[in-house]
Amino acid sequence: MQRVLSFLKTHRRALACVLFCLFLFAVFAAVWLTHIRGQGEKSSSWAINDQFHSFIAIEQQMEQRFSCDRDLLAVSLVLAAADEDTPPEGELELVLTDGDTGEELARSTGDMRYIYNGWEAYYTTLGLDRFVENPGRAVEYVLTLIPHYTGAGRLCVGYEAGGMPAGVLLTVDGEEVDGTVALLGTQARVGGFLTSFYWLFTAGCIAAAALAGVLWARRAPLHRLVFCAVLTLGFLFNVVLPPYAAPDEKYHINQSFTLASSMYDPHLPLAQSHIRETLRRPSDQDPLIQVDQTTVFTWQHIAKMLGRPNTDPVGATHSFNEYQVDANNTLYWISAFGVLLGYKLRLGFAATLCLGRLANLLFFAFFAAWAVKKTPVAKQVFALVALLPMTLHLAASYSRDSNLLALCFFFAALMLELAFGPRERLGWKQLVPAVVLALVLVPCKVVYLPLAALVLLIPAARLGRFSRWLKAGFLALCLVAFLTNTSVLSSMNQYVQGDGTPAAGAVSSEASDPAEPEQAPSAGEAAGGANSISTAEDMICYTPGYILSHPLDTAELCIRSVVEQGDHYLSTLVGGTLGYFGLDKELDLAWGWVIALYALLGLAWLCPGSAEMPPSRRWACLAIGLCCCALAVAGCIIWTPTYYTTIYGFQGRYFLPVLPLLLLAPAPRCLRLREDCSAGLVLALALADVGVLLNAFLGVVAR
Repeated sequence: MQRVLSFLKTHRRALACVLFCLFLFAVFAAVWLTHIRGQGEKSSSWAINDQFHSFIAIEQQMEQRFSCDRDLLAVSLVLAAADEDTPPEGELELVLTDGDTGEELARSTGDMRYIYNGWEAYYTTLGLDRFVENPGRAVEYVLTLIPHYTGAGRLCVGYEAGGMPAGVLLTVDGEEVDGTVALLGTQARVGGFLTSFYWLFTAGCIAAAALAGVLWARRAPLHRLVFCAVLTLGFLFNVVLPPYAAPDEKYHINQSFTLASSMYDPHLPLAQSHIRETLRRPSDQDPLIQVDQTTVFTWQHIAKMLGRPNTDPVGATHSFNEYQVDANNTLYWISAFGVLLGYKLRLGFAATLCLGRLANLLFFAFFAAWAVKKTPVAKQVFALVALLPMTLHLAASYSRDSNLLALCFFFAALMLELAFGPRERLGWKQLVPAVVLALVLVPCKVVYLPLAALVLLIPAARLGRFSRWLKAGFLALCLVAFLTNTSVLSSMNQYVQGDGTPAAGAVSSEASDPAEPEQAPSAGEAAGGANSISTAEDMICYTPGYILSHPLDTAELCIRSVVEQGDHYLSTLVGGTLGYFGLDKELDLAWGWVIALYALLGLAWLCPGSAEMPPSRRWACLAIGLCCCALAVAGCIIWTPTYYTTIYGFQGRYFLPVLPLLLLAPAPRCLRLREDCSAGLVLALALADVGVLLNAFLGVVAR
């Protein structure tokens, strides 16, 4: 018995990991039993025409010519009896043929007695005996209905009368009809894919938890635990929320692909960038992938397309009329190299998209872990912020925030290491990396310019007799790099006249605005890079001149924003809202997860660090972080039309790059934890991420 107790005590961490993995498996199995099983009948349909106000009887046959760029599993038409008292009897034959060649593609037969015969018309689904796979382009089809009557009843079909698009032709009993039948096509049925995908996702979550548990049990260094957790959990976020799901990701994808194409096509100048056009390979387009609202059919289609190679000529690119973000490519080189690798390997569109995302994730994981290793203070703060669901969602995306977060975390950690690390004197080998990193980071986004002030934390004794000159020179270099950035200058030129009217050409919110608001100024416009300010009312914004002349209106805007949108700001900071931040497209998580994430951040704030930091320097870090936050809010206010009641497009995630600095604020001594529990907090947040992923998975399934 003593040996058993000794064994349990020695291996208690490993045994705890095993038991917890078994518990996770039981939870996932219960979720499958209650929420996933039975979902295989979900189907996805498109509509050639979903309107019908007229009915026409079919005596011999009906032909409907239409074009379609989707796969076909079944078709649905509005069928009813011409005479309600005499329902049609006999066999109904459906034939689908190629409109160009006349080749028969599929057919089906059914008994007309099963067609609903009532006062209201309903869609009747007619299955196809063969799966009609679309070749990736619009194809003309001819749908033929042939009723074989055995009684006096006749069948009629619902259609919409009026001028129809070119190539859409309806013929009934040999006569052309000016209209189109109400026609829906089933392009996919999830079938057994969802169960297989769910159990693969379950295996990934349990593997991520097990890996974190093993590293925790072996007392691995914190930065190694963070690196592995970010990679595994970030990959799972990439799977659950695939490309085009992150905020305004389509514009970031466009910029990354354009940059990669400029290196891939020898006839194009390097880093060619016209923000109103996008360069990709000719076949790099897929309407089922290029959607921001993820569904189970998005997963199914991407899984199907991952193995397809690219068949375009080597070096060939095509210009698409799609917006990019801006003219600054600094934060897109990593994802662009991932895309370029996909080009070189002749991977298809879906696989290339995933490769670019994984390149960003690997870059973030490396620098986030290095930041945890470098900083001598608040290691647990950097670790937990790097593992927040919102951070992982952005890190595993094409958003420039992926690289921006990595650089901001590492720059802050590097400056803290220079200020509070073990070295008493700093040489040029320690200072040059900080200078290079600052010159890369500062021009990328206006609002994070105050991070350069972290150099002021370095004690003068560490820099020697020329410390003031060195600090002043560092700040001057950062300012010059900021002012010489072309996109920054163009942005500043568009913050206009005293009457609050933007300068000519201010048409793209994401291309010009340093804070990247996500919602469009006018209803119905797309969010992000393609936001066009089209009305005179939209043109009058809270510019600096307007703010100075209307201080009370500005104060009311800020107060109303906090009151009405405060919960949204809190949620989007940690990851309570994932996916695309557009109207009716949000993937909101339960507030229990948000509270748990803030509780873990609070514990990280109260957890003692590995090195002490003077309270005055902690307050200085807080002030620098608050300056960045204030600039982020101001950037959104400047782009807010004056008729708005809340700040336009602001998201809590804009505070993420400086959140570690905000959590350096001095904590009350009576609340501080006595022991360093950094590894335990990281493990707890990793497990919370697994729960958030499961919540997001179920949210997508429910759509």
